Amino acid sequence: MEITKDILDKTYLEVFRKEDFLAIDPCGIVYELMEHTDSQLDIELGALFVAMITWGNRKAIRTAARHMLQAEMGWRPGTFVMDGLFEQSYANAKNRCVYRTLNSDAFKLVCRNVREALRGHRTMEEALANLTTEECIAEICKWLAPARLGTAGKSACKRICMFLRWMVRKEAPDIGLWKGRSQSTLYAVMDVHVCRLTAPLLATRQANWKACAELTGIFRSWCPSDPLRYDVALMTMADNGAEKGAGH
Repeated sequence: MEITKDILDKTYLEVFRKEDFLAIDPCGIVYELMEHTDSQLDIELGALFVAMITWGNRKAIRTAARHMLQAEMGWRPGTFVMDGLFEQSYANAKNRCVYRTLNSDAFKLVCRNVREALRGHRTMEEALANLTTEECIAEICKWLAPARLGTAGKSACKRICMFLRWMVRKEAPDIGLWKGRSQSTLYAVMDVHVCRLTAPLLATRQANWKACAELTGIFRSWCPSDPLRYDVALMTMADNGAEKGAGH
């Protein structure tokens, strides 16, 4: 099926259902977290860690994410990070595995980076408030470097763009926790599956930052106020058989 603005608008408005989406998407685990805490820092860090491990099979991602937030963090990611409880985490994990190739040593390094970056700040939103969206992506890339999420300006930085969509975008299925940043500045969530689906629209054939920026420009031209509604529409199409593969 050829991807067009009209098809994606119709998919978002008529096919997308928040409950169905959250039942299978990793973002649904963040909603589970919000049933246990209303702390902004808890929600931010929980979402960040869920996004960090969002690659591969979504069922496996959700299982690993729920274990992380519930069993390891006790539904309190903020305390887990800022009080250094991560140093004792995943003590019983087989082969020190957190999820797939992410081991507990790399995970603890990420936690140390995040704790250091947040010193003196009450929330992630506050720590990143003076940065542009592009600068936010680059900064979070540094925090999560031990988990190898990509290089800002080269890689698509899919999981970081997805995290920012969760935090900033105000419409379902996203959370809209950050009020001071415009959703019009968000970047498309680009991976190999999105690249395949949108290939007729793109000059770039690799799922890199150039493709991400190119697709973002198209989305912004279609809907300047809410460009990432089309990301949700693409995922909905994929869930309905337009493209088989890992979700975001």
